[in-house]
Amino acid sequence: MVLKNSVMQLKSNLGLLLLILIGYLFILSGSAFGKAYLLEVPVWESNCLSFSFSVLLDSVSMVFVGTVLVISGSVATYCKWYMAGEPYYKRFMGLVWLFVLSMVFMILVPNLVMLLIGWDGLGLTSFLLVAYYQNNKSLSAAMLTALTNRIGDVLVLLSVSIFLSEGGWLIYMYHPVQTWVNLGFVVVLAGMTKSAQMPFCAWLPAAMAAPTPVSSLVHSSTLVTAGVYLILRSFYIISANPFVTQMLMVLSLFTLMLAGSSAVFAFDLKKVIALSTLSQLSLMMFSISILLPSVAFFHLVTHAVFKALLFLGAGGVIHSNQSIQDIRGLSSLWQGLPVSMGAMTVAIVSLSGAPFMSGFFSKDLMIELSMMDSKMTYGCYLLELMGLIFTSFYSARIVFSVMLGSNYVNSSSLRTNEHLNMQTPFLSLYIGAIILGGVLGSKMESFGFVVVLEKYESVSVFLIPFVGLILWWGVLSKLGSKPWSSAKLLSFFLSMWLMESLTSHPGKMAFFKGSSTVAQSLDQGWLELLGPQGVHKGLGQFSCLNEIVQKNYFTYQLVVWGLVVAGGVSLIMFM
Repeated sequence: MVLKNSVMQLKSNLGLLLLILIGYLFILSGSAFGKAYLLEVPVWESNCLSFSFSVLLDSVSMVFVGTVLVISGSVATYCKWYMAGEPYYKRFMGLVWLFVLSMVFMILVPNLVMLLIGWDGLGLTSFLLVAYYQNNKSLSAAMLTALTNRIGDVLVLLSVSIFLSEGGWLIYMYHPVQTWVNLGFVVVLAGMTKSAQMPFCAWLPAAMAAPTPVSSLVHSSTLVTAGVYLILRSFYIISANPFVTQMLMVLSLFTLMLAGSSAVFAFDLKKVIALSTLSQLSLMMFSISILLPSVAFFHLVTHAVFKALLFLGAGGVIHSNQSIQDIRGLSSLWQGLPVSMGAMTVAIVSLSGAPFMSGFFSKDLMIELSMMDSKMTYGCYLLELMGLIFTSFYSARIVFSVMLGSNYVNSSSLRTNEHLNMQTPFLSLYIGAIILGGVLGSKMESFGFVVVLEKYESVSVFLIPFVGLILWWGVLSKLGSKPWSSAKLLSFFLSMWLMESLTSHPGKMAFFKGSSTVAQSLDQGWLELLGPQGVHKGLGQFSCLNEIVQKNYFTYQLVVWGLVVAGGVSLIMFM
């Protein structure tokens, strides 16, 4: 039996390793893929409208599917260590693979109607995975995630109804026959709900209630990237409306500032990483808004790899420290978890946009091209640069607080055994976090841009990651922990500029008040009066009447018979 289990484990590990290799093969072949193939299978036809199952194979879909396969294979291997004590491990992995399958389906299917299967599948499986631990916090986070995503589902259905006049359902890379002004607006709003852009950003930190491997998938290459992917694939529809692109630019920049400033003050390690995901998603949306969808996709791929690596490293930290997530209680972890800390360091350096890492190639290209955009105002530049500086600031905070020990808390210096199923995913994602940006930047023709900047502009872009580091040292040496001890500042930034109260709480309160009104007026009102309570009251009154009649029956009978007898006697006597 033990031998059989060992053989099964070996086969499973080899299968996941093969999946990771296939993923990298897809990325490399897709980056050099210059053609696009649309495979269609007719399902239903009428005189004026047809419906078919479609699959789009081009460089974008192949590279992104490869990225999803690499990350899902790494996460599945990691789950064997992280979820080893889970009694329902097979059910958990079934949900994870259904989640991945939904994302792959959405990537490959350009048909707006069939795309709903993958789009809704992501929403359903994310609800089940976020609520997996079955406690009040998980259920509340899952409900918030599901309800916010249902808004996006309704907007996609509205897009389907608008597309009826096009005579087809293909939306990816599609030039519309008729220009519908509202279509781009609806598609952008749908993507913003999935990618948690302002004002739909409250659900993203709440989704941290899911197990850490699920968070790694959700925040790297699946749920949150679905909105960005839908928008950049529908770019021709969106770019036709200048108002939509302008709105997307403003909201994405404010989201960048919101996420960055909130991450600076957050203490929960997973929440800091979740807010960093939100800031990077806003950068991708910003890139689309200035008509650079290929650059947004470039950053989407590089961010997916190093963010998955960062989450897996953070999962190792939390799992090995009695589930402590507060960074104030973590310190000097290099000594006990060198492999996990190495993974987190590579991911954080890439996240900051440090030179020659994967994140540098996509982020640097995005900043330089935005500087060349003549439509950009100085206010937009300022918001963009401040958001990027915030990123390097909280990255430095994680490195120096959690890894190198500036928290000055007691921590064990003993080396923790890091399992092979923990180290293998780190290695597979190391490669992508270090060299993937350079490989894609040199191979994919759509990433080939000519950048013309002044020397001081190029130097300023190059120094952005180091500005946050310098600011961190300055704040730490001059102010110490004072900025994090102000109750008013903390309450403002930890609530994401009160966005959680302004967006999620009013909706919940309106829902509960509406439910209470319906319950009082219908369930406890008319329905009870016409139903159980009314019947009960009527039967009660009838029973009381019947009781009175039966109680006085013999009295009435005696009186009646007495009258009859008296009448009879009087008749006999007087006759």
